[in-house]
Amino acid sequence: MKSPATISPVQLFFVLLQTQIGIGLLSLPYTVQEDAGKDGWIAVLLAGLFVQGGIALMCLLSSRFPGLTLYDFAPLLVGRIIGTVLTMMYTLFFFAITCYELSMFLAISSNWAFPRTPHVVFAVLSVAVSVYLVRENVRVMARFHALASFLLVSVLFVFLPLIPHFEIQYLLPVASNGVEAIMKGSGKIVTTFVGFELLLYLYPFTEGSKMAKWKAAAGASAVATIVYAFLAIVASAVFSPKEIKIVPEPVLYVLKEVELIVIERIDLLFLTIWAVFVLTTIMSYLYVASTGLTHLLKAKEHRKSLCVLAVLVIPIAIANENREELMEIGGKLNNVSTIFLFFIPIVLLMVALIRKKREESV
Repeated sequence: MKSPATISPVQLFFVLLQTQIGIGLLSLPYTVQEDAGKDGWIAVLLAGLFVQGGIALMCLLSSRFPGLTLYDFAPLLVGRIIGTVLTMMYTLFFFAITCYELSMFLAISSNWAFPRTPHVVFAVLSVAVSVYLVRENVRVMARFHALASFLLVSVLFVFLPLIPHFEIQYLLPVASNGVEAIMKGSGKIVTTFVGFELLLYLYPFTEGSKMAKWKAAAGASAVATIVYAFLAIVASAVFSPKEIKIVPEPVLYVLKEVELIVIERIDLLFLTIWAVFVLTTIMSYLYVASTGLTHLLKAKEHRKSLCVLAVLVIPIAIANENREELMEIGGKLNNVSTIFLFFIPIVLLMVALIRKKREESV
């Protein structure tokens, strides 16, 4: 199945950016500090560097099959059976990320602002909006992602009043926790940067040269890395090393202490902005998961597959409301992510190079 619509490199930039910025906007500073401590921002930059390598890898692989998605060229490289298995694995992976993002969104929203609202209410609303926006083609989704990306500017302005409260000594001395701790912290936040692997599907639907596509993907990841590193610095500069270890959403706790003349609870305003970012991530993964299922079923369009997955994601997402258990699930998903983000693309690229496979040769 192929989408009849195409997107520009600029739209690709916004799609990948919005997909990468989701749950991690609130949870990343807490997750990365468990190992890297006050050097968490360095771990974030290091993780972003690893992601840049993954993007270059995927661009090299996809550029050999510029008119095909991962679902199309995988069977050409490793055979129909293994290719079908890989399609199933990526479809399940994308669906698992969708479920996890929605579960974390429901848990944080409930704990922070809506404790008496049943999870199923927000689950249905979120999935319904996502289905409505991705039931057509990738161009419609890309336009919404581009529009939502302008909210990122507000993130900077929201934190400006906090600058006088920064305790720079909390960040010093730099890199005092050691390289091993920083590397370990970097490895724990791989899941936060998931989203760039959508390039394996979006590449043939993006106009422009392969260099333009690479610049769009690399630029999106660079912006996401800067945003996450900035939030890690903010959290570490406000909370002491001991305090941040007991604050699961340090960004919201920081904002809760700030009051403006016309806005008393900035944290709730930021929570609303964050909800849009989570929604765009859910949309992206629900879309690529439904296209994967459509490819497996050899259907002509993805709407029926989308509806099936939308119905399944709601009960799965609301099945677990325990935050600690969700964090454990996130850790396991983080370990699995490395296989889909780096290992499988490397193997496929090696096979393509060894067998000298390109789109025009198959």
